[in-house]
Amino acid sequence: MALNGWHIGELSIRQKMKFTEDPSLDGMYTWISEEIDPGHAQFHSECHFLPVTTVDSDGRPWSSILAPREGRPGSSFIRYIGGSRLRVSARIWDGEPILRTGKDNMLIAGIGIHFPTRRRNKIAGFVSRYERSRDGDDCVVLEITINETIGNCPKYINLRHLSPHPNTYPKVMTERLHLQKDDRLPAELIDFILASDTVFLGTTYVALEKDAALFPSHLGMNQRGGRKGFIRVSLKDQRTLVLPDFSGNRILTSLGNIEASSLASFTFVDFESGAILYLTGEAKNLVGEDAQRIMPLHTQMALTTLFVTGYIFVLDALPVRQTVGTHAEQSPYSPPLRFLAEEAGGRVISPNPNQTVLLSRIDMHSSSIATFWFQSSVPLTIIPGQAAILSFADLLGKPKYAHMAPSNPKSLNDDRVRTWTVSDSSTHEFALTVREIPGGVVTGALLNLARALAKSRPELLTNASDLEIRLGLVGFSGSFCLPSPAKDSEVKLLWIAGGIGFTPFLRMLKALKEDNSGCRWDIHMVFSTRDPDVLLPLLMKAADSTGETVKFILDLFTSRKVTAMAGSIDDVRIHSERVDSKYLRSTDLSRKIYLCGPKPFEAAVLGGLANSSISAHQVTVEGFAY
Repeated sequence: MALNGWHIGELSIRQKMKFTEDPSLDGMYTWISEEIDPGHAQFHSECHFLPVTTVDSDGRPWSSILAPREGRPGSSFIRYIGGSRLRVSARIWDGEPILRTGKDNMLIAGIGIHFPTRRRNKIAGFVSRYERSRDGDDCVVLEITINETIGNCPKYINLRHLSPHPNTYPKVMTERLHLQKDDRLPAELIDFILASDTVFLGTTYVALEKDAALFPSHLGMNQRGGRKGFIRVSLKDQRTLVLPDFSGNRILTSLGNIEASSLASFTFVDFESGAILYLTGEAKNLVGEDAQRIMPLHTQMALTTLFVTGYIFVLDALPVRQTVGTHAEQSPYSPPLRFLAEEAGGRVISPNPNQTVLLSRIDMHSSSIATFWFQSSVPLTIIPGQAAILSFADLLGKPKYAHMAPSNPKSLNDDRVRTWTVSDSSTHEFALTVREIPGGVVTGALLNLARALAKSRPELLTNASDLEIRLGLVGFSGSFCLPSPAKDSEVKLLWIAGGIGFTPFLRMLKALKEDNSGCRWDIHMVFSTRDPDVLLPLLMKAADSTGETVKFILDLFTSRKVTAMAGSIDDVRIHSERVDSKYLRSTDLSRKIYLCGPKPFEAAVLGGLANSSISAHQVTVEGFAY
């Protein structure tokens, strides 16, 4: 089926995303071939399973999983039979959608993914033969005539090593094919979605009579990947899923089908347990400001919502599992998690539209650590512990589109928006204490500026306003904040910080001086750093500002010699070892615990706390995920 251009849905989404403004993208539909070559056909036989899209009697797409009988790929599973045709012999279990949708001459789409190498190939066409086994071994045979095929980029495939797992005992745990208006997804299914890093996305395009000759009806099957939890679930209705769109190949066939049909299917697989969750529902693409109202910090133009109208959840189904002793390797292209506006991590206190802040001064602490102060022309509302979200797009420019970037994968989704916890603030000013990240585009630019000024124009460090450097202020976010105690009570806190993760505590200490609630604050801080003589003076200065209502003791963990000890901290104890389980057991863990630091430090501390029966849910963690 030679394509004749973009169908009405594809044209619509391309216009919304302004792809039509670039003439070089007009002919990308020609990349889709109408025949599969034998090499790609052989590739499909090497895949461990084949996700396919079919539609039910209501026209809703479902994403099925076709897998080999014993979990072993090969020609007995998928075979090329010539004439752009594949024969698929697959094992089927109760609950598999294709048991209801399967028939001769049905439309179908599939995607072959070889997870150990991240290779993939999309196919679409129709089933010339569909046969259900009559001997009770729960198998189906499909002969698929392919009239659309394209090799896809591996960008967001999380690498996995898979092995056969033939001894499965599939069980339909729950099934609701037609949800009522006020129904919700069960909590265990929401947890399943939020723990997933891969989804198989099914779409459908039904041609209008006037368009059928040029743009015949067809189905689509695609894969979307990211970090665990990259697909979010609405807290409000507990059945709307939000899938952010990442920088891709710019063909937009999946989004185009959704634009035309307002339908889609999502299927999630647990590669360790073999459980599969099938969802179908009403879908909608949102672009630009409409998208950012739902997911404020997702700046890649578009996202897709799915309002679930039916689901099936099957346990122990997939006869292929993650190889024992291996772990999924996250795609290097996957951007950070972005949360919904209704979630704590996605709530952004936004200033006026197009608000900017002016770089006013720079405090150099070392060659790689500095505090940058920014002035605002309007009053600021910053809760101590929150983070500032700044856009460097105007200053540094957004990177040009690139399909792949092996030397710097993160650059493909770099929107030049950065987030740091506020280390100090006043009504019209706030400070960010920043450590340079090796190879970091933004931290490198900031510290290069600070070093250059310190060398040639040191007077501008204290009066950087003359440089007229303005940044876009996206807003302030985060729930890593002080508790709100009852008046005249005593609050006992345990603060655990690693490296530059001490910054939110600096602002909290200043806030305690301003506290007039009559509360008494008893704070035990555990601080691990490789730069004690650089960071400790900042902590001492913040502690000096506290009043008589604050008791502050410090356990400092460092392998370096400490010389900067001036200050009024009530008690300082220095440790040369690491913060481990033994030490944590010796502390008062009945206090309210706050934890902020790099991910390895965070994981180590949470593991140590778990050994003392303190779960992660009992700890307030600054995850730097905005």
